[in-house]
Amino acid sequence: MEFEETQKGNPHGLTINQHVFPKKSIDRFSGANGLVQLYRKGGAKVIRVNSSNNLFCAKRAWDQRTEAVIGKSIEDRFQVLAESIHSGSSEVIGHFEKKVVEDFFSLWRTRHKFMSEGLEDLAINGIDGDSLTKNEQEILERKHVIFFRDGVMPGRFAAGAHVFGYMDNFRQNNLNMQWGIVRAGEGEFIVPDCFQDMMIIPVSPKLLIVADQPNSTLTRSEVAVINQVAIARSTNYYFARSLSSCPVYQESPPRLQRFFSK
Repeated sequence: MEFEETQKGNPHGLTINQHVFPKKSIDRFSGANGLVQLYRKGGAKVIRVNSSNNLFCAKRAWDQRTEAVIGKSIEDRFQVLAESIHSGSSEVIGHFEKKVVEDFFSLWRTRHKFMSEGLEDLAINGIDGDSLTKNEQEILERKHVIFFRDGVMPGRFAAGAHVFGYMDNFRQNNLNMQWGIVRAGEGEFIVPDCFQDMMIIPVSPKLLIVADQPNSTLTRSEVAVINQVAIARSTNYYFARSLSSCPVYQESPPRLQRFFSK
C-alpha cells in the first residue's frame, strides 16, 4: 500500500520512516565502520548499509502514537534488557524479563505485518468526520488524536489496537513458554527482516534470545542451523555484521531437531 505523504518539509515532525526492527538493535550488529552487511532477496550482491537505511523501515504504516508512545515504550524496556544481556549483567530470562521479551517479539512481528500488508482505511457508519485541512490533520496526529475524513479513519490509526491485540494473544498462547539466552560458540548469527513463526530475537552477532531453548552455547553446526532458518524465514532481506562469518547448514543437528521442525 502507498503511504500518505506529509506536507512539504514535514513541519510537524511526523515519523515517516518507521523502523520495523529497532535502530539500536541493528547497531549492535554493525562493524567498526558502523555498517552491517545486507543481502536483499533477489539481489545480485551484498551491500553495506547503516541502521538508518530505508530498507529497514516501513513508510508511515502506523500512526504517530503507535510509533512514539506504544512502540517506543515496548522498545525501551527491551533495549534495557538487551544491553544488560549483552554486558553480561543479566543471565536469566525470568518472569519479569519474559513479558519484556514477548512484548518485543510481538511488536517486531506485528510491525513486519503492517509493512508487508498495510492497514485498510476503516469506514464507520454514523460518523461524518470534520472537514480538516492537511495541516490540521497533521497537528491532530502529532497530538495522538484520531480523526475521520468523510466518515473514514485512515488505516494507520488502527495500528495501536492491533499491537495490543496481537500482544495479548501472544502472551495468552504462550503462558508456559520459557526463553533462553543462546550464545554462538563459533561463527555469528544472521538477522532476518522477521523470524515469522520462529520465536527468536537477535541481540548481537553472538547472542540470541530463543523460546523453548535453555541457556546454552551452540556449536558451529547449530549456529548454522539457526542461520539457515533466518534466511528461510526472511521476506525481503537478511543482514549480519559479517555474512562471511555466518555459517549456514541445511540439516538440523540432533539437539535442535525438535525445535526447528515446527
